[in-house]
Amino acid sequence: MSKRVEFLYLQQEDCVKAGGYDMTGTMAATERSFFLHGKGDFMLPHKPVLRWGGPETEETTGRIMSMPSFLGGLEYDEELKAKGLLGAVNTSGIKWIPSKPHNPKKYGLPRANAIIIIVDPETLMPVCIMDGALVSAMRTGAASGVAIKHLANPGAEVMGLVGASVQGITQTLAFKCGAPTLKLCKVYDLNKETSEKFCERMKKEIPDMDFVAVDSAEEAFVGSDVISTATMAKAPYVDGKWYKKGAVHCEISFWDTPAEALTYVDSVVVDDFDAVSGHGVDVSYRAVRDGVIPREKVTDLGQTVVGNIQVRKSKDDIIFFNPIGMGIHDLSEAHRVFTNAKEMGIGRVLPLWENPILG
Repeated sequence: MSKRVEFLYLQQEDCVKAGGYDMTGTMAATERSFFLHGKGDFMLPHKPVLRWGGPETEETTGRIMSMPSFLGGLEYDEELKAKGLLGAVNTSGIKWIPSKPHNPKKYGLPRANAIIIIVDPETLMPVCIMDGALVSAMRTGAASGVAIKHLANPGAEVMGLVGASVQGITQTLAFKCGAPTLKLCKVYDLNKETSEKFCERMKKEIPDMDFVAVDSAEEAFVGSDVISTATMAKAPYVDGKWYKKGAVHCEISFWDTPAEALTYVDSVVVDDFDAVSGHGVDVSYRAVRDGVIPREKVTDLGQTVVGNIQVRKSKDDIIFFNPIGMGIHDLSEAHRVFTNAKEMGIGRVLPLWENPILG
């Protein structure tokens, strides 16, 4: 009997063809993983991180993260579909994601790259090995988009963005999905030319929004209904006095916001506080650790997605969303792209072996 094992290989261009740059699809996959997280139908070990120094060196020297996870859903398949979400995943996978900050300037390469492996739930043999950089960027934006969908005030019109990067692109796409009423995005980047190029690009991608480059982070914040900070900042610069009443601030980077600024917000929401604590870098964890805010002020977004917790108590509540980024998001989105690719006949089937030499 043949013991051949083969898997589908998807390079990034294949992922794009299979819908990997469709934020609506990514949002559905990411919200599915938040829902199953809220139901407890997942496994998510703490991320092992390779660093060449302390946590602060991640933005200078670089890092490598390994993100294994399991995501179920068989028990909740009908409930997922009734909510308009994607159905069960019921498999495991891992994302391997190195990040080297000097890559863009020194080599003309992206800062981060990634590989994702999805396994067969019965044999645990690989069924897909795929580029993970696109999945990673899209699901990070989508996590903020899900937060905006569930936490922002209805009718939000103004977005503030600090950091006109690749992640700035996916944050903006996801914010628009989460709050379709958005009309204006104020963009600040340390490099004004970068901000202006970003605005030109996004006007084409979201033609029913206006984009304007502003001259400071404060200008991006003040008067904005929803805000994203997505930078490589090495020191905090956000002032809690900048927040408009009722604003939602999504911080996906590490050092933009000082712990003290969280005293200005009414609620802090994360994706998984246990994972955030294990990483030990994010401001939501540091604020609790240092006694700046009580632990009770922090909740997991999945609990809101399933309907267990209502975070927003009034239209004036200021809410801070600070996700670490969970492997179950990558797995859910990668599984969506993989499923599409199979149905569309995209990618290359490659053998792992014909017959294992030690089998």
